[in-house]
Amino acid sequence: MRRQMMFTAILAGSMALTAGCSTQETAVTDGTSAEIPAAEPASSPTVPAAAPEKTLQKEERGVIPASIEIPAIGVRTDIEAVGTLVNGQMGVPEDVNHVGWFEPGTMPGSQGSAVMAGHIDSLTGPAIFYKLDQLKPGDDVIVTGKEGQQLTFTVTRSEVFPRNDSPIDEIFGFSYGSRLNLITCTGDFNRKAKTHEERLVVYTELKEDGKTD
Repeated sequence: MRRQMMFTAILAGSMALTAGCSTQETAVTDGTSAEIPAAEPASSPTVPAAAPEKTLQKEERGVIPASIEIPAIGVRTDIEAVGTLVNGQMGVPEDVNHVGWFEPGTMPGSQGSAVMAGHIDSLTGPAIFYKLDQLKPGDDVIVTGKEGQQLTFTVTRSEVFPRNDSPIDEIFGFSYGSRLNLITCTGDFNRKAKTHEERLVVYTELKEDGKTD
C-alpha cells in the first residue's frame, strides 16, 4: 500500500495530464520533463480499504519492470524508472525509444494502477508509442521484471482526453485489480504550448495466469 498511496503526489482535480510527449521544438533526450501530471501537492484521496492479507498478497506479485513488449504494434524495448520532478511533474524516459515507468507509484502486477508513458515522436520522427492508438481490446502487453518474471496484461479499452482535462485519479489511482495504464500524446501539436492537445490512455489488466517465473 505504500506505493499505492505515493501516487497522490500527482493527483489534483484540475491538473493536466501531459505524459509522453515531445516538444518538437526542443530536444527530448536531455532528461527534461514532457509536462506530465503536475500540480500543487494533493491530500490523500479516500480509497476503499482492502484486507491486509489480500493487499500483501497482491503487493508480492509486483515486479520491478525491466522491459516491455507489445507484439500487436511491434514494440519491444527497455523500461526506465522515472519519478516526480521538483516542479511536481512526472519525468519521462531520456531515450525516446524507451518507456518510462512511474516508479513512486504502483509496481506492475501489484494491486493498483501501474503507469507507463512513452513519446509519440521526436525531432527525428516517430518514437516508441507512435502506434499506441492501434491497440485493440484483447491485445497483449508483456512486462518482464529485473529477475526475469513475466507479466501479461490484456488491453481492455483506450480513451483520448484533452490535455487539461484528464481523469488523473482514474489513471493513477486505486484499483482492487492489477492494472497497467499506458500513456502518450495525440492530437494536434500546439506550438505555443509545445505539446500535443490530447492524451491517449490505453488501459490494461493483468491476466489471471499472466505471471511466470
